[in-house]
Amino acid sequence: MKNDRYLTQYDAAILCKIAENLLRLAEVDFNAGEKLIEILVNSMILPAHARKEEYASLRSMVSYSCVDQNTTETIVLVCPQDANPVLARASVVSPIGLALIGHKAGSIVDVISPFGPAQQVRITNVTSLLTADADPAGHAGAQSN
Repeated sequence: MKNDRYLTQYDAAILCKIAENLLRLAEVDFNAGEKLIEILVNSMILPAHARKEEYASLRSMVSYSCVDQNTTETIVLVCPQDANPVLARASVVSPIGLALIGHKAGSIVDVISPFGPAQQVRITNVTSLLTADADPAGHAGAQSN
């Protein structure tokens, strides 16, 4: 089996915690926690402090277009509590977030909606929003006085 998803250790840990919380929900038609577990099991987890900049991860700006359309959209992948459609901040557990996380620019992925038909999108660009002096959680690096 070819591994085409890469996750940082930070992303894997966050996705694991989110999956655990979601799996505690009972009696739901669609539980994104199950999909997150599937993603974690089938992804290559990178060594600590390693990143593949061209792969979509948390706090990445991802541009994509529907395969059958010519329009491009850009979102930032974030944790569920940070999602904000007005600011184009998409939760990693949304259908588009689940489809994009861990995939490389140039990939064609299936966006599976729990209540509608699947749609294919092409990832056109990935830009990390992490800076060299920030940790993955978004805290600024230590400053010396």
